[in-house]
Amino acid sequence: MTMNLLSRATANVSIPNGLHNFAIAQIILFSIIYLAQLPMRYKQEWKYWHHKKRQHPSRCALYSGWSMVGLLAMIRIAGSAMVLSNSHPNESMLTAEISLQSVGLSPLMFEVSLVLLRCGQVGEFGPGQSKHPKPLRFALHAFRFPVFVAIVLGVVGRIIELKPLGEAGSVVLVVTFAFVTGLIAWLAVKSHSTLPVEGHRGVLLVSLALPFLWVRVIYFLLQQYGPARFSLASGDVGVLVGMGLIMEIITVSLLLTARAVIEPILSTDSKRCVVADDFEQA
Repeated sequence: MTMNLLSRATANVSIPNGLHNFAIAQIILFSIIYLAQLPMRYKQEWKYWHHKKRQHPSRCALYSGWSMVGLLAMIRIAGSAMVLSNSHPNESMLTAEISLQSVGLSPLMFEVSLVLLRCGQVGEFGPGQSKHPKPLRFALHAFRFPVFVAIVLGVVGRIIELKPLGEAGSVVLVVTFAFVTGLIAWLAVKSHSTLPVEGHRGVLLVSLALPFLWVRVIYFLLQQYGPARFSLASGDVGVLVGMGLIMEIITVSLLLTARAVIEPILSTDSKRCVVADDFEQA
């Protein structure tokens, strides 16, 4: 994650009209996604509560409003709003806009982790009720850390203009995602015999999202190291739509579908109620 992208952007600080139109479309689409996932996630939290705290409507609303998909939508809306706010941004604003684009990758990868963990909790209620073995649960939790490190390295490297930090972040991101891809491929084969049908289908849906997420990661790297046409501020808007926005929309759709499969909100199973203030520690 280097200063190359920022250098290209500051060479022509006038935001093209195509990017303005893209920002408007992104605000509309991610506003729809955010509003659509709110009732779905709320009902899932209420019906399949997996947290240690006492179940309460306000907590369900909090978890649904600040879900990873919701966070991604807020980041994309904020970034687009910054583009629309100033047609001739200075370097600080460009840095903020580009950083928001970079940070947006982490909620998608975090959501992959969370959905796969929920695949192991199909049909269960409460924390610690997982059919995944402990080493697998640890791996699904742990890969979020290097993703977070990669984003921090990239953002810090861009701010202080230290190229090695950005490059280290890119390497960590690619290696981590390659590991995640292999882990999901193994789980897609293994889960057929270890998980209920809904859990296995959820894993398969997540695996279907990986090619689109890979395109998004590759585009992210091309923004930094590729030709000028991949520049966020002055590049080809068609590329931004095709390799960025559409890939994210498809990935989000598949992840939300996976959640709907493993935690159906229209099923007739009665929900168990939580009566204790806190669940016992596992």
